[in-house]
Amino acid sequence: MSENVKSSGNKPGAKRRPGKGGLIGIIIAGVVLVLGGIYIAGYLMAGNAVPRDTTVAGVRVGGLSRDEAVSKLKNEYAAEADAPITVVAGDARIEVKPADAGLSVNYEKTIDASGVGKSWAPAHIWRVLTGGGAVAPVKDVDQRKLQETVGRAAGEVNRESKNAELSLKGTEPVKVAGQNALELDQQALVKSLEDGYLSSREVTAKVQSTEPQVTDAEVDQAIEQQIKPALNGPITVDTGQGKFDVTPAMIAAASKIDIVDGAPKLSTDSAKLLEKAQPAIAKLDLKGAKDASYKKDGDTLTVVPSVDGSEVGKDNFEKAVMPAIPSTERSVKLELTGAKAKFTTEQAEQQKPKQVIGEFTTKFPHADYRNTNLGLAAQRINGNTVATNGVFSLDKALGPRTSSNGYVDGTVIAGAKLEEQTAGGISQSATTVFNAAWFAGLEDIEHQPHTMYFDRYPAGRESTIYSGSIDVKFRNTTDNAIYIEAYRQASSPGTQGSITVRIWGTKKWDIESPEPVKSDYYNTSEEIKGSGPSCIAQSAQPGFTASYYRVFKVNGSVVKREDKSWKYDAVAKVTCN
Repeated sequence: MSENVKSSGNKPGAKRRPGKGGLIGIIIAGVVLVLGGIYIAGYLMAGNAVPRDTTVAGVRVGGLSRDEAVSKLKNEYAAEADAPITVVAGDARIEVKPADAGLSVNYEKTIDASGVGKSWAPAHIWRVLTGGGAVAPVKDVDQRKLQETVGRAAGEVNRESKNAELSLKGTEPVKVAGQNALELDQQALVKSLEDGYLSSREVTAKVQSTEPQVTDAEVDQAIEQQIKPALNGPITVDTGQGKFDVTPAMIAAASKIDIVDGAPKLSTDSAKLLEKAQPAIAKLDLKGAKDASYKKDGDTLTVVPSVDGSEVGKDNFEKAVMPAIPSTERSVKLELTGAKAKFTTEQAEQQKPKQVIGEFTTKFPHADYRNTNLGLAAQRINGNTVATNGVFSLDKALGPRTSSNGYVDGTVIAGAKLEEQTAGGISQSATTVFNAAWFAGLEDIEHQPHTMYFDRYPAGRESTIYSGSIDVKFRNTTDNAIYIEAYRQASSPGTQGSITVRIWGTKKWDIESPEPVKSDYYNTSEEIKGSGPSCIAQSAQPGFTASYYRVFKVNGSVVKREDKSWKYDAVAKVTCN
């Protein structure tokens, strides 16, 4: 019996067909072989020439050897690579040279990155196969130099804040603008320069700006809200016995501007304002207090009684005027206060001078101006009363030495020579007053001898006077009041005149002061030539040091001693044309 048998396998000798997975593998292998061939071909193609289409920042270097490409790039790109970069920092514009900032192009590395030479690096092979293209310049950055350059830029930009200022010039506000503090962000600028190199010729820096404590706006506000109201016209003060004005000029002179809580603040000193207002108050002719004094009748002194009166008192002035300064209401009422004499009739009787305790006379050669000026001086010195511990000022007693007050031109010392000025010769009264007070044992507060010596005065123990700067002042250190008597004997042609000052009081000490001693003479070879009507010829004379002293005694015993000295200038010869 026959059987049909089916075989499930391949027939003997039949070919096997590849499956789907095998086919993909074959394709991949083929691609790899192709790419590998291309990759190898790219490597083999690479040589010492830069790929044909290569450019660097617009400079064509394709087809050149490495060295040729480096040289060409240096020649054609260096000017652009080395061009300065402008840093804009606020209002400042700072030029930075790349070389100084450590910024440069590495030309060799740039050409190496173009695909020149052999390399298995994929990017290198790709550039060879594609013919090159644009290549970015390779930067070199010296961080130390870059940081130093930015630090120098910060030195130009950074500054401290400056407060706005406000002051008064007369009645006008004067404003000085403030300035903000500036601080450059150095790290940000380092990055900006590094990133912007070769791509930008201008870099904007970050600058932190900080306002000052006192700003321009605060000053403007103070002007509008404080200065202008305070100086907006006079304040009229009604005392009931007349009116006077406190003017803007007075207010300004008594005011100052301080910084309070970070803003300008105007403040006015009421006591100083009252002082500035005194000339206006004086015109009211108020019956003010008058201290007791003395007058001489023959050889005795009698008391001139004190007088009480009314005055513009400090407290009432402050209460009435100060609130009106910032106000639009410029008319106020002020209540006068009673004014009491500081040196009363009773005190004057108790402290009445009993005798002359100091006296001095100086003589002067004839000159009409001396008779006039020293006569006026004697009148103004005579009759002054100084209570115990009070101070006498000769400058105040003489008043302004002007022609309107009766003084005439005379000879004065001006530097190293003599010349004509108003009230010349008045210093003779200063020497006379100083010596009278010296022998009375009173405290010497201020005096200054002449710079050149006049032989009619005791050497060193003498004084000059100059309005506003040199005075003769002494304090009454006795236990009672003193009275100053002064008179002048006029000179005439051929005869000398004199001025005498006597100080009446109660004797406290016996004063001894021998004649001064001269020493250390010296000369000058200087000669001065002058001209004009004010020139006064003079002979040369030596300078020297004068020493003197006074001894205070009580019942024959020395209580204390005062020593003084003065160096006189050598006097140059003066000739007049």
